[in-house]
Amino acid sequence: MTFNQSIPESSNLQFTPQPEEELQLIKFLMERVTDAVFCVAPDTHLLYVNQSACTMLGYSREELLSLTMDDIDPDFLLKVRSNHWKTIKQQGSFIFESQHRTKDGWSFPVEITVTYEEYHSREYNCIFARALTQRKQVEVTLQKANKAVESRLEERTALEEALRQSKVEFGTFPHLNEVFHFIEANYHQPITLSDVAQAVGYSPAYLTDLVRRQTGQTVYRWIIKRRMAEAHRLLLMTSQSVQQIAEAVGYLDHGHFIRQFRRFNSMTPQAWRKAYLSNLTSG
Repeated sequence: MTFNQSIPESSNLQFTPQPEEELQLIKFLMERVTDAVFCVAPDTHLLYVNQSACTMLGYSREELLSLTMDDIDPDFLLKVRSNHWKTIKQQGSFIFESQHRTKDGWSFPVEITVTYEEYHSREYNCIFARALTQRKQVEVTLQKANKAVESRLEERTALEEALRQSKVEFGTFPHLNEVFHFIEANYHQPITLSDVAQAVGYSPAYLTDLVRRQTGQTVYRWIIKRRMAEAHRLLLMTSQSVQQIAEAVGYLDHGHFIRQFRRFNSMTPQAWRKAYLSNLTSG
C-alpha cells in the first residue's frame, strides 16, 4: 500500500521530505489521529495499527498485529467482501456502521471508512474506525425523550377527550338561562329542586314541567349530570379520595354519591378511575 501524499508548500518553509522521511512523517501523523487506523492485507491480517486502535481495543500493538480484521470485527468479511466490495473498488472508499470487539470481549458500535488500494497487483484496505458509543447513547436518550413526549401528548389527548365526553352541554334554552346559571354556580352545594325553583321565582312543580318540556330531562337530572361531570374531572386530574370528591360536588353522604355514580356510569368511582387511567397509560 502506498502512502504517497504531498505536503502543502509554505511561503515560510521550503521542505521536501525524502521517501523514508515521508513515510515516517505519515506514521507520525497516523499515531496522533484520534480514530483507530488499520492497514489490512488481502487475507485480512493487520499490517499496521495506530495507537488509538490499541487503546480502543485494549491490545498491545504486537498483539493486534498478530490478529486479523475478522478477530476484532466478526462481520468484516461479510460486510466488506460480500456486500460492499464492488462499491469500494468502484468508488475507492465506503462508509458503514459495524461492531468492534475488544480484547475482553466487549462489543461496541463503530463507524468505519474503508478505502481501497492496489499495490504491486495486490489489494489492500486502509480502515478508519470511529467509536459511536457516545453518539448511540445520545440517540437512545433522544429516542426515549421523544417517546416520552409522544406518550404524554397521547395521554393528554386521551384525557382531553375523556373530559370532553364528560362535559355537560346545557344547550341553548333562553327561557332556562337562569336555571342553568344557578346550577352551574351552586352544583357543589347540596342544592335541591326547591332551591333552584326559589332562585328563579317558579314553583317546583311548574319548573319541573317547564324544564322537562324544554330539555326532555328534569331539573334534578341536570344537577346530577353537572355533578358527575365534575366528579369525572376530579377522578382523572387529581388524587383526591372518593369521599373528598363527593364533598366537592355537593354530596354530604359519600355513600349516596357512590350509588348515584354507579347508576350514572354503570360502575363505582374507583372502578371508573382505574379503567380510564389504565386506558390512558396503555394507549
